[in-house]
Amino acid sequence: MSNPPRRRDTHALGRRRFLTSIGAAGAMAALGAPSIGRAQAREVKVGYLLPVTGPLAFEAQLALNGLQLAVDEINGAGGVKSLGGARIVLLPGDTQNKVELGNSEAARLIDQGAVALIGPFSSLVAFSVRQVTEKNKTPFLLLATVADNVLEGGLHYTFRMQPNARAMATLTLGNMSEMAKNSGLAVKRVAIMHEDGNFGTTMGNYVEAFAAKMSYEVVQRVPYNLRSPDFTAELSKVKAARPDLLVISGYYGDSKLIAETAAKLRIGVNALVGLANAAYSNPKFIAENRELTDLLFDGNYWHNPQSARARAVFEAYQKKYNSIMSNHGVQGYQVMFVLRDSLERAGSTDREKVRDAIAKTNLTDHILTQDAIRFDDTGENVNATPALLQVQGGKPVVVGPARFQEAKPVFPVPKWKG
Repeated sequence: MSNPPRRRDTHALGRRRFLTSIGAAGAMAALGAPSIGRAQAREVKVGYLLPVTGPLAFEAQLALNGLQLAVDEINGAGGVKSLGGARIVLLPGDTQNKVELGNSEAARLIDQGAVALIGPFSSLVAFSVRQVTEKNKTPFLLLATVADNVLEGGLHYTFRMQPNARAMATLTLGNMSEMAKNSGLAVKRVAIMHEDGNFGTTMGNYVEAFAAKMSYEVVQRVPYNLRSPDFTAELSKVKAARPDLLVISGYYGDSKLIAETAAKLRIGVNALVGLANAAYSNPKFIAENRELTDLLFDGNYWHNPQSARARAVFEAYQKKYNSIMSNHGVQGYQVMFVLRDSLERAGSTDREKVRDAIAKTNLTDHILTQDAIRFDDTGENVNATPALLQVQGGKPVVVGPARFQEAKPVFPVPKWKG
């Protein structure tokens, strides 16, 4: 696939010409011509691609909840102001976590007039869908997609707000390493279990690379099928290898089963550490498994617990869905506001102008654990930073980085040592 370089010249109207156009429109309205304001107060179609049915349906619904919460907030506050109060309308696309469906749904949403696409959760599906969006010159905002190779190849229309796999793995394990050092307990032996798709495999590769850099020994690397009904054999091998840490990168159902099995086997590690894990900081998993989840770690994208806006968003989510907002909900919510900000600055639903506005994003009013949201020439958010979370008192709290810390980490975790 050949793509133009990401840097490009824009041809937006100059301020003087824009004001002249507005003045002319006002004069026409005074003469009885149709009002430009009424003409602009239309719908802005945004397509989402999520596996709302299939093995990842639970996680996908949480992300969709966040998207819908943001849309409701934007529309309730008067819509996209630069488009005369245009309301955002979500167009649904279900991938079922299948590549071929992701491609066909993306093409369908583009044909239906979506100004941009958001999704598709799975890195494997995203790697294929990006070809559809690039071919059709449609902005594609990744949601919960971490594999680095999704943004390789000189793409022009694809952007990622959350940390990529490299940042997620190296910063999470770096935080764990620093925490272990401060506790006086050396970490030398690491085991990694990961789902065997693009997402998990990429994470496993970065864990191995980080371990080599830190002179850690990877005593077991266990890829697995996320539909596996039992992990006893795999975890028995891990236990026999005697790692200091067990790192788990997977989705909700598989990660839940791994934690349950590790507890039954008395796995013998200093900590279980999720890596972009869909379960270990999920409020539902924690609420239903208080004893099991106590003191689990998870390196993940998260909200800034010190942000007043984030607290207000969580309250609104609780009121609307009668549940606690998860990391996937946070990402769904925030990525929609990245698009809203871009639409306001573009002042147009032209996909090329929207794409250019996304590329120039410098969004400081957000709820994430990072500085301003800004994209580099490859489409990566240069300031994307995961938080290190630990379940304490029945809820996930930020224990790193220090600037966002809510509580001190508990390490080692006695119950996992057996």
